[in-house]
Amino acid sequence: MAQIEKVEENKPVSEAPTQPTAQVVVNEPFAKLTLLAKARSTIQFRKRKKLEKIMEMFLKQVSITNDNVEKFLHVSNATATRYLERLEKEGKIRQTGKTGAGVSYSRI
Repeated sequence: MAQIEKVEENKPVSEAPTQPTAQVVVNEPFAKLTLLAKARSTIQFRKRKKLEKIMEMFLKQVSITNDNVEKFLHVSNATATRYLERLEKEGKIRQTGKTGAGVSYSRI
């Protein structure tokens, strides 16, 4: 009597030999994280440069306004306000006046 070989289900009959490839595996999440960190660093560098330009304005003028910053840096009203608020929080300038056209900033 001939022997019957038992075959397991869903098992390949033969497997192709695996050859190593010349491709280098790149860890994509890490690469994206590094790119994102580099982009953030570049943005922060540009912001710091603009803040330094605002501080240079005080060498020519005793006080400046939001409008002065808008025109000098070619930025929006909201962006100029954020820059001035950041310098104020850092303790480099002081705001005179509460709101509106009467607000000016002077160097400490």
